[in-house]
Amino acid sequence: MKQNDKMESTTKQKIVDVSKALFAQKGYAATSIKDICEGVQCSKGAIYHHFENKEDLFNYITKQIFTASWNQWIEIASNYQNMIDKLYVFADFFVESMQRQLSKAAEEYLKSTASEESRIQFIGYVGEYMNNFESFIEEGILSGQFKQENPKELAFIILSFYSGLADSYNFMSKDEMKLLFHKATTLLLEGIKS
Repeated sequence: MKQNDKMESTTKQKIVDVSKALFAQKGYAATSIKDICEGVQCSKGAIYHHFENKEDLFNYITKQIFTASWNQWIEIASNYQNMIDKLYVFADFFVESMQRQLSKAAEEYLKSTASEESRIQFIGYVGEYMNNFESFIEEGILSGQFKQENPKELAFIILSFYSGLADSYNFMSKDEMKLLFHKATTLLLEGIKS
């Protein structure tokens, strides 16, 4: 990689890192390109060199987070054979990888004046993660460890259940959250275990 390319890559990642922190702290609407410029200590031109606008930047961050998260999960899951064990481990993983502040910024983004095209792109990244999780649930059904259910619906229910529990993150420590998620997973499994 040429020195100039390396600098561009470093600048782009710094823009992403600063933006991610600002979106988590201030929310989507309250974070301006000016705020990002000040955090990165760069010009607006530097940001627009890498991203079309704030929507494009937020979508890039979303894709990066979901892709990295799923790849990390695949690596962790490869250490387990039993789907029931994997679901408990996924519950722990969900707690460890929670980025609730960014989730709130995402909700705000979807209600913003973002273009329809940008929203569709964002929903596509979330949908890709959902499809991956659906495949995981389908594996449990095919192995006979989970009941014969619609994997798409079951995946949606489980992720929604975990997401709802994650709203308690402000009131509990990570260890308390893990215990809560384990109990929730046990209750879930009582309904879906074959």
